[in-house]
Amino acid sequence: MVTYTSFGLLVFLAIVFIGVFAAVVHKIHRDKIDLSTLLHEHGTGKTSLSRFQFLLFTFVIAGTFLVLSLEAGAFVEIPTSVLILLGISGGSFVLSKAISALAKKPDA
Repeated sequence: MVTYTSFGLLVFLAIVFIGVFAAVVHKIHRDKIDLSTLLHEHGTGKTSLSRFQFLLFTFVIAGTFLVLSLEAGAFVEIPTSVLILLGISGGSFVLSKAISALAKKPDA
């Protein structure tokens, strides 16, 4: 059963999310937030696949559950399998950073 309180909270959260998104886009447009190195590895300048995958998975899953919650009028429970996939994505990002750090370390 959908209550007005839960639906109102979801609408409020959606409005806050859209407002923050609009503020960030505005700052990006005004060159106050630099995204030129968002997907690049520091030092090499090459695009990081693990960083892109982590960013893409996070936004796709967050957006999907936001839409599902708005359609249902209540918060949708996130399945364990989705959390595991996010954990794998985050873990691959952390592991790639660790491998890069070890590869740059000079042998003693």
